[in-house]
Amino acid sequence: MNRTITTAAGALLATLTIAGCSDSDPTPAPTAPPGPAQMLADLDGGKRDTASYQTVLDKWAPKCTQTPRKLAAIANAVVEDLRKNGISDETEYSALVHLDQSMPGGAPKTDCTDIAAAYVTLREGR
Repeated sequence: MNRTITTAAGALLATLTIAGCSDSDPTPAPTAPPGPAQMLADLDGGKRDTASYQTVLDKWAPKCTQTPRKLAAIANAVVEDLRKNGISDETEYSALVHLDQSMPGGAPKTDCTDIAAAYVTLREGR
């Protein structure tokens, strides 16, 4: 009987290993969506690395009431709006830099959606 259990256990272990399941190969956890800096780096096709985006987001975020994820979306929306209106010299990175630089340091947190809207208006000459 002991030999039957050992043989059955060995067969089960072999089946699990072949199927990709073993103690050394746990089921992978679901992957999280990319962070805001990675999202922007992916959007620009690798022209800037994730760390560059993270640096600018880290500078801009304390000035804004929005989360870094929302700020990344705002920067992308600025670029898309400009491109729709024939302005193609802006990237997500340059938009982040310009939006950050347009706000003084030490000011209270503000709604940066308004800052982005003003920037788009200025760039489009409306």
